[in-house]
Amino acid sequence: MPYTDLIIRNRHERRLLKGHLWAFSNELIEIRKDIPAGTIVRLLREFDNKPFALAFYHPNSLIAARIITRDVTKEIGEAFFRSRIERAAERRALLLKERNAVRLIHGESDFLPGLIVEKYNDIITFQITSAGMELHKELIVSLLKDIFSPRAIIEKNKSHLRKLEGLPEIESVIFGSETETVIHDGAGTKFAVSLLKGQKTGFYLDQMENRTAFARYVKQNDSVLDLFSNEGGFALNASAKGADVVAVDASEQALLSLNANAALNGVSEKIQTITTDCFDYLKDSNVKFDAIILDPPSLLRSKKELNTAKKAYFTLHKNAMKCTKQEGILGTASCSHHFTRELFLEAIRDAASEAGRAVTILEERGAGADHPVLAMMPETEYLKMFILRIH
Repeated sequence: MPYTDLIIRNRHERRLLKGHLWAFSNELIEIRKDIPAGTIVRLLREFDNKPFALAFYHPNSLIAARIITRDVTKEIGEAFFRSRIERAAERRALLLKERNAVRLIHGESDFLPGLIVEKYNDIITFQITSAGMELHKELIVSLLKDIFSPRAIIEKNKSHLRKLEGLPEIESVIFGSETETVIHDGAGTKFAVSLLKGQKTGFYLDQMENRTAFARYVKQNDSVLDLFSNEGGFALNASAKGADVVAVDASEQALLSLNANAALNGVSEKIQTITTDCFDYLKDSNVKFDAIILDPPSLLRSKKELNTAKKAYFTLHKNAMKCTKQEGILGTASCSHHFTRELFLEAIRDAASEAGRAVTILEERGAGADHPVLAMMPETEYLKMFILRIH
Protein backbone atom coordinates (compact mmCIF):
# COMPACT_ATOMS: atom_id res chain seq x y z
CA MET A 1 0.00 0.00 0.00
CA PRO A 2 1.21 3.57 -0.64
CA TYR A 3 2.53 5.51 2.37
CA THR A 4 2.73 9.27 2.86
CA ASP A 5 6.29 10.57 2.54
CA LEU A 6 7.92 12.68 5.25
CA ILE A 7 11.38 14.18 4.83
CA ILE A 8 14.13 14.09 7.47
CA ARG A 9 16.37 17.17 7.54
CA ASN A 10 19.92 16.86 6.26
CA ARG A 11 22.37 15.35 8.75
CA HIS A 12 19.62 14.16 11.10
CA GLU A 13 19.17 11.02 9.02
CA ARG A 14 22.69 9.86 9.97
CA ARG A 15 21.69 8.78 13.49
CA LEU A 16 18.69 6.92 12.05
CA LEU A 17 20.75 5.18 9.39
CA LYS A 18 23.13 3.99 12.12
CA GLY A 19 20.28 2.19 13.86
CA HIS A 20 18.41 4.63 16.10
CA LEU A 21 14.65 4.18 15.77
CA TRP A 22 13.25 7.58 16.80
CA ALA A 23 12.99 10.71 14.68
CA PHE A 24 12.17 13.79 16.73
CA SER A 25 9.76 16.52 15.67
CA ASN A 26 12.52 19.09 15.00
CA GLU A 27 14.20 16.64 12.62
CA LEU A 28 11.33 16.61 10.14
CA ILE A 29 11.08 19.19 7.36
CA GLU A 30 7.34 19.44 8.00
CA ILE A 31 5.00 18.33 10.78
CA ARG A 32 1.86 17.21 8.97
CA LYS A 33 -1.11 17.88 11.25
CA ASP A 34 -3.47 16.29 8.70
CA ILE A 35 -1.93 12.84 9.22
CA PRO A 36 -3.60 10.98 12.13
CA ALA A 37 -1.46 9.78 15.02
CA GLY A 38 -0.21 6.24 14.51
CA THR A 39 -0.30 6.34 10.72
CA ILE A 40 2.53 4.49 8.98
CA VAL A 41 4.67 6.88 6.91
CA ARG A 42 7.73 6.56 4.69
CA LEU A 43 10.83 8.52 5.76
CA LEU A 44 12.97 10.16 3.08
CA ARG A 45 16.43 11.74 3.15
CA GLU A 46 16.32 15.45 2.30
CA PHE A 47 19.39 15.58 0.06
CA ASP A 48 18.27 12.94 -2.44
CA ASN A 49 14.62 12.17 -1.55
CA LYS A 50 15.54 8.52 -1.13
CA PRO A 51 13.25 6.52 1.19
CA PHE A 52 15.02 4.62 3.97
CA ALA A 53 12.41 3.50 6.53
CA LEU A 54 8.77 3.02 7.45
CA ALA A 55 7.63 4.47 10.76
CA PHE A 56 4.68 5.16 13.04
CA TYR A 57 3.97 8.90 12.83
CA HIS A 58 2.67 11.22 15.55
CA PRO A 59 2.04 14.91 14.74
CA ASN A 60 1.80 16.01 18.39
CA SER A 61 4.61 14.08 20.04
CA LEU A 62 8.28 14.94 20.57
CA ILE A 63 8.98 11.51 19.08
CA ALA A 64 7.43 12.26 15.70
CA ALA A 65 8.34 8.98 14.00
CA ARG A 66 9.16 5.50 15.37
CA ILE A 67 10.88 3.33 12.79
CA ILE A 68 9.35 -0.14 12.40
CA THR A 69 11.33 -1.41 9.41
CA ARG A 70 14.07 -0.28 7.02
CA ASP A 71 12.52 -2.28 4.20
CA VAL A 72 10.37 0.41 2.56
CA THR A 73 8.65 -2.20 0.37
CA LYS A 74 7.40 -4.18 3.39
CA GLU A 75 3.70 -4.67 3.93
CA ILE A 76 2.91 -3.97 7.57
CA GLY A 77 0.23 -6.50 8.43
CA GLU A 78 -0.39 -9.86 10.06
CA ALA A 79 2.62 -11.64 8.56
CA PHE A 80 4.94 -8.80 9.60
CA PHE A 81 3.80 -8.73 13.24
CA ARG A 82 3.67 -12.52 13.50
CA SER A 83 7.28 -12.79 12.36
CA ARG A 84 8.47 -10.10 14.80
CA ILE A 85 6.61 -11.65 17.75
CA GLU A 86 7.81 -15.18 17.00
CA ARG A 87 11.42 -14.02 16.67
CA ALA A 88 11.24 -12.20 20.00
CA ALA A 89 9.86 -15.35 21.65
CA GLU A 90 12.63 -17.48 20.13
CA ARG A 91 15.21 -15.18 21.74
CA ARG A 92 13.75 -16.07 25.16
CA ALA A 93 13.63 -19.83 24.59
CA LEU A 94 16.69 -20.56 26.77
CA LEU A 95 15.38 -18.38 29.61
CA LEU A 96 12.07 -20.21 29.56
CA LYS A 97 13.93 -23.45 30.29
CA GLU A 98 15.08 -21.91 33.59
CA ARG A 99 11.99 -20.00 34.68
CA ASN A 100 8.35 -19.65 33.71
CA ALA A 101 8.06 -15.85 33.60
CA VAL A 102 9.82 -13.61 31.07
CA ARG A 103 9.39 -10.40 29.14
CA LEU A 104 8.67 -11.71 25.66
CA ILE A 105 8.79 -8.38 23.83
CA HIS A 106 10.79 -5.36 24.97
CA GLY A 107 9.61 -2.61 22.63
CA GLU A 108 12.25 -1.03 20.43
CA SER A 109 14.86 -3.60 21.46
CA ASP A 110 12.72 -6.24 19.73
CA PHE A 111 11.92 -3.87 16.85
CA LEU A 112 8.30 -3.48 17.92
CA PRO A 113 8.25 0.16 19.11
CA GLY A 114 5.82 0.82 21.91
CA LEU A 115 4.92 -2.82 22.63
CA ILE A 116 5.75 -4.73 25.82
CA VAL A 117 4.57 -8.32 26.28
CA GLU A 118 5.21 -10.54 29.30
CA LYS A 119 4.52 -14.21 29.98
CA TYR A 120 3.63 -15.38 33.48
CA ASN A 121 3.29 -19.14 33.38
CA ASP A 122 0.35 -19.40 30.96
CA ILE A 123 -0.98 -15.85 31.32
CA ILE A 124 0.06 -13.01 29.00
CA THR A 125 0.14 -9.31 29.89
CA PHE A 126 0.85 -6.50 27.45
CA GLN A 127 1.34 -2.75 27.42
CA ILE A 128 1.23 -0.38 24.45
CA THR A 129 2.90 3.03 24.63
CA SER A 130 2.76 4.24 21.01
CA ALA A 131 -0.23 5.40 18.97
CA GLY A 132 0.96 3.34 16.02
CA MET A 133 0.95 0.09 17.96
CA GLU A 134 -2.41 1.00 19.51
CA LEU A 135 -3.97 1.00 16.03
CA HIS A 136 -2.83 -2.62 15.67
CA LYS A 137 -3.95 -3.74 19.13
CA GLU A 138 -6.67 -6.14 17.97
CA LEU A 139 -4.24 -7.83 15.59
CA ILE A 140 -1.57 -8.06 18.30
CA VAL A 141 -4.02 -9.68 20.73
CA SER A 142 -5.16 -12.14 18.06
CA LEU A 143 -1.56 -13.13 17.34
CA LEU A 144 -0.73 -13.52 21.05
CA LYS A 145 -3.65 -15.93 21.37
CA ASP A 146 -2.62 -17.92 18.32
CA ILE A 147 1.12 -18.10 19.03
CA PHE A 148 1.12 -18.69 22.80
CA SER A 149 -2.32 -20.25 23.53
CA PRO A 150 -2.56 -18.46 26.91
CA ARG A 151 -5.28 -19.00 29.52
CA ALA A 152 -5.75 -15.25 29.72
CA ILE A 153 -4.50 -11.96 28.25
CA ILE A 154 -4.42 -8.86 30.45
CA GLU A 155 -4.09 -5.31 29.15
CA LYS A 156 -1.88 -3.26 31.50
CA ASN A 157 -2.13 0.09 29.76
CA LYS A 158 -1.63 2.47 32.67
CA SER A 159 1.79 3.86 31.73
CA HIS A 160 2.30 7.63 31.90
CA LEU A 161 3.88 7.29 28.45
CA ARG A 162 0.41 6.73 26.97
CA LYS A 163 -0.55 10.28 27.93
CA LEU A 164 2.30 11.60 25.79
CA GLU A 165 0.78 9.77 22.83
CA GLY A 166 -2.76 10.93 23.59
CA LEU A 167 -3.91 7.44 24.59
CA PRO A 168 -6.33 6.58 27.41
CA GLU A 169 -5.22 4.52 30.41
CA ILE A 170 -6.89 1.10 30.48
CA GLU A 171 -6.40 -1.98 32.62
CA SER A 172 -8.56 -5.04 32.02
CA VAL A 173 -8.74 -8.74 31.23
CA ILE A 174 -9.48 -8.93 27.51
CA PHE A 175 -9.30 -12.68 27.06
CA GLY A 176 -10.02 -15.46 29.54
CA SER A 177 -10.62 -14.78 33.22
CA GLU A 178 -7.48 -15.86 35.11
CA THR A 179 -5.48 -13.06 36.70
CA GLU A 180 -3.39 -14.93 39.29
CA THR A 181 -0.68 -17.55 38.98
CA VAL A 182 2.58 -18.77 40.54
CA ILE A 183 5.89 -18.09 38.82
CA HIS A 184 9.46 -19.08 39.68
CA ASP A 185 12.90 -17.68 38.91
CA GLY A 186 16.04 -19.50 37.83
CA ALA A 187 16.85 -20.43 41.44
CA GLY A 188 13.43 -21.97 41.96
CA THR A 189 12.12 -19.18 44.22
CA LYS A 190 8.35 -18.94 43.85
CA PHE A 191 6.14 -15.87 43.64
CA ALA A 192 2.36 -15.72 43.75
CA VAL A 193 1.45 -12.92 41.36
CA SER A 194 -1.83 -11.06 40.95
CA LEU A 195 -1.38 -9.63 37.49
CA LEU A 196 -4.35 -7.31 37.29
CA LYS A 197 -3.39 -5.71 40.62
CA GLY A 198 0.37 -5.92 40.07
CA GLN A 199 2.48 -2.85 39.37
CA LYS A 200 3.49 -1.80 35.87
CA THR A 201 3.14 -4.85 33.60
CA GLY A 202 2.42 -7.25 36.46
CA PHE A 203 5.73 -7.90 38.25
CA TYR A 204 9.28 -6.55 38.23
CA LEU A 205 10.83 -9.15 35.93
CA ASP A 206 13.82 -6.95 35.06
CA GLN A 207 15.50 -7.71 38.42
CA MET A 208 14.92 -11.47 38.34
CA GLU A 209 18.50 -12.40 37.42
CA ASN A 210 19.97 -9.73 39.71
CA ARG A 211 18.11 -11.19 42.71
CA THR A 212 19.76 -14.55 42.28
CA ALA A 213 23.13 -12.89 41.57
CA PHE A 214 22.98 -10.90 44.83
CA ALA A 215 22.04 -14.05 46.78
CA ARG A 216 25.33 -15.68 45.71
CA TYR A 217 27.09 -13.36 48.17
CA VAL A 218 24.81 -14.38 51.07
CA LYS A 219 25.46 -17.35 53.34
CA GLN A 220 23.77 -19.22 56.19
CA ASN A 221 22.79 -16.96 59.13
CA ASP A 222 23.96 -13.74 57.48
CA SER A 223 21.95 -10.66 58.42
CA VAL A 224 20.44 -9.01 55.33
CA LEU A 225 18.55 -5.73 54.98
CA ASP A 226 16.24 -5.52 51.94
CA LEU A 227 15.14 -1.91 51.43
CA PHE A 228 12.28 -0.99 49.09
CA SER A 229 11.59 -4.71 49.22
CA ASN A 230 8.24 -4.59 47.42
CA GLU A 231 7.00 -8.20 47.10
CA GLY A 232 10.31 -9.65 48.27
CA GLY A 233 12.36 -10.74 45.28
CA PHE A 234 15.73 -10.06 46.93
CA ALA A 235 14.53 -11.04 50.42
CA LEU A 236 13.20 -14.41 49.31
CA ASN A 237 16.36 -15.36 47.42
CA ALA A 238 18.54 -14.33 50.37
CA SER A 239 16.42 -16.24 52.89
CA ALA A 240 16.60 -19.32 50.67
CA LYS A 241 20.37 -19.25 51.28
CA GLY A 242 19.73 -19.32 55.03
CA ALA A 243 20.05 -15.59 55.73
CA ASP A 244 17.96 -13.72 58.28
CA VAL A 245 16.29 -10.88 56.41
CA VAL A 246 14.72 -7.60 57.49
CA ALA A 247 12.50 -6.40 54.63
CA VAL A 248 11.44 -2.75 54.67
CA ASP A 249 8.87 -1.04 52.46
CA ALA A 250 6.43 1.85 52.80
CA SER A 251 3.63 -0.23 51.28
CA GLU A 252 1.77 -2.45 53.70
CA GLN A 253 0.11 -4.25 50.80
CA ALA A 254 3.49 -5.07 49.23
CA LEU A 255 4.69 -6.57 52.51
CA LEU A 256 1.53 -8.64 52.82
CA SER A 257 2.40 -10.11 49.42
CA LEU A 258 5.99 -10.66 50.60
CA ASN A 259 4.77 -12.58 53.64
CA ALA A 260 2.53 -14.71 51.45
CA ASN A 261 5.48 -15.46 49.16
CA ALA A 262 7.66 -16.28 52.18
CA ALA A 263 5.07 -18.86 53.27
CA LEU A 264 4.94 -20.22 49.74
CA ASN A 265 8.71 -20.81 49.86
CA GLY A 266 8.79 -22.08 53.46
CA VAL A 267 11.00 -19.26 54.74
CA SER A 268 8.56 -17.24 56.87
CA GLU A 269 10.70 -17.65 59.97
CA LYS A 270 13.70 -16.13 58.17
CA ILE A 271 12.03 -12.84 57.16
CA GLN A 272 10.91 -9.92 59.33
CA THR A 273 8.88 -7.19 57.59
CA ILE A 274 8.73 -3.52 58.62
CA THR A 275 6.33 -0.99 57.12
CA THR A 276 8.02 2.41 57.09
CA ASP A 277 9.82 4.91 54.88
CA CYS A 278 13.14 3.37 53.82
CA PHE A 279 15.07 6.66 53.99
CA ASP A 280 13.89 7.20 57.57
CA TYR A 281 14.68 3.61 58.55
CA LEU A 282 18.27 3.90 57.36
CA LYS A 283 18.77 7.31 58.92
CA ASP A 284 17.62 6.08 62.33
CA SER A 285 19.18 2.60 62.30
CA ASN A 286 22.22 1.68 64.41
CA VAL A 287 22.22 -1.98 63.35
CA LYS A 288 24.97 -3.27 61.06
CA PHE A 289 24.16 -5.93 58.45
CA ASP A 290 26.26 -8.46 56.55
CA ALA A 291 24.51 -7.45 53.33
CA ILE A 292 22.15 -4.67 52.23
CA ILE A 293 20.19 -4.31 49.01
CA LEU A 294 18.90 -0.94 47.77
CA ASP A 295 16.29 -1.19 45.01
CA PRO A 296 14.31 2.07 45.12
CA PRO A 297 11.64 3.11 42.62
CA SER A 298 12.67 5.74 40.10
CA LEU A 299 13.85 8.83 41.96
CA LEU A 300 13.56 11.09 38.93
CA ARG A 301 11.24 11.17 35.92
CA SER A 302 12.99 14.01 34.06
CA LYS A 303 16.29 15.87 33.99
CA LYS A 304 14.64 18.74 35.90
CA GLU A 305 14.71 16.56 39.02
CA LEU A 306 18.39 15.65 38.67
CA ASN A 307 19.78 17.68 41.60
CA THR A 308 17.12 16.37 43.96
CA ALA A 309 17.84 12.81 42.82
CA LYS A 310 21.60 13.25 43.30
CA LYS A 311 21.03 14.25 46.92
CA ALA A 312 18.63 11.36 47.48
CA TYR A 313 21.02 8.74 46.07
CA PHE A 314 23.94 10.24 48.04
CA THR A 315 22.00 10.15 51.32
CA LEU A 316 20.71 6.65 50.67
CA HIS A 317 24.19 5.23 50.02
CA LYS A 318 25.89 7.13 52.82
CA ASN A 319 23.45 5.78 55.40
CA ALA A 320 23.49 2.29 53.88
CA MET A 321 27.29 2.15 54.11
CA LYS A 322 27.14 3.18 57.76
CA CYS A 323 24.86 0.19 58.35
CA THR A 324 27.07 -2.30 56.46
CA LYS A 325 29.55 -4.45 58.39
CA GLN A 326 33.25 -4.38 57.56
CA GLU A 327 33.77 -6.44 54.38
CA GLY A 328 29.98 -6.54 53.96
CA ILE A 329 28.04 -6.53 50.71
CA LEU A 330 25.96 -3.68 49.32
CA GLY A 331 23.79 -4.27 46.27
CA THR A 332 22.38 -1.10 44.76
CA ALA A 333 20.17 -0.44 41.75
CA SER A 334 18.81 2.57 39.87
CA CYS A 335 15.97 2.29 37.40
CA SER A 336 16.11 5.99 36.45
CA HIS A 337 17.15 6.39 32.80
CA HIS A 338 18.29 9.99 33.33
CA PHE A 339 20.50 8.97 36.25
CA THR A 340 23.43 7.72 34.21
CA ARG A 341 26.03 5.14 35.17
CA GLU A 342 28.53 7.94 35.76
CA LEU A 343 26.16 9.85 38.06
CA PHE A 344 25.33 6.64 39.91
CA LEU A 345 29.01 5.89 40.52
CA GLU A 346 29.61 9.49 41.55
CA ALA A 347 26.89 9.18 44.21
CA ILE A 348 28.46 5.93 45.46
CA ARG A 349 31.98 7.43 45.61
CA ASP A 350 30.83 10.62 47.36
CA ALA A 351 28.78 8.60 49.85
CA ALA A 352 31.74 6.32 50.60
CA SER A 353 33.99 9.32 51.21
CA GLU A 354 31.45 10.90 53.56
CA ALA A 355 30.89 7.58 55.39
CA GLY A 356 34.64 6.93 55.67
CA ARG A 357 34.42 3.63 53.80
CA ALA A 358 36.32 2.12 50.88
CA VAL A 359 34.35 0.38 48.13
CA THR A 360 35.21 -2.23 45.54
CA ILE A 361 32.93 -3.18 42.66
CA LEU A 362 32.32 -6.93 42.51
CA GLU A 363 29.76 -6.91 39.72
CA GLU A 364 28.18 -4.39 37.40
CA ARG A 365 24.80 -5.51 36.07
CA GLY A 366 21.74 -4.27 34.20
CA ALA A 367 18.29 -5.55 33.40
CA GLY A 368 17.92 -9.27 32.65
CA ALA A 369 18.50 -10.88 29.28
CA ASP A 370 14.79 -10.63 28.48
CA HIS A 371 15.14 -6.81 28.67
CA PRO A 372 17.81 -6.35 25.96
CA VAL A 373 19.39 -2.98 25.19
CA LEU A 374 19.50 -1.84 21.57
CA ALA A 375 23.11 -0.69 21.27
CA MET A 376 22.22 2.15 18.90
CA MET A 377 19.57 3.52 21.29
CA PRO A 378 20.77 4.65 24.74
CA GLU A 379 17.11 5.24 25.59
CA THR A 380 16.55 1.48 25.82
CA GLU A 381 18.98 1.20 28.75
CA TYR A 382 17.58 2.20 32.12
CA LEU A 383 18.42 -0.29 34.90
CA LYS A 384 21.86 -0.13 36.47
CA MET A 385 23.07 -2.28 39.35
CA PHE A 386 26.30 -2.65 41.27
CA ILE A 387 27.21 -5.32 43.78
CA LEU A 388 29.81 -3.75 46.08
CA ARG A 389 32.06 -4.82 48.90
CA ILE A 390 32.26 -2.26 51.67
CA HIS A 391 35.61 -2.11 53.49
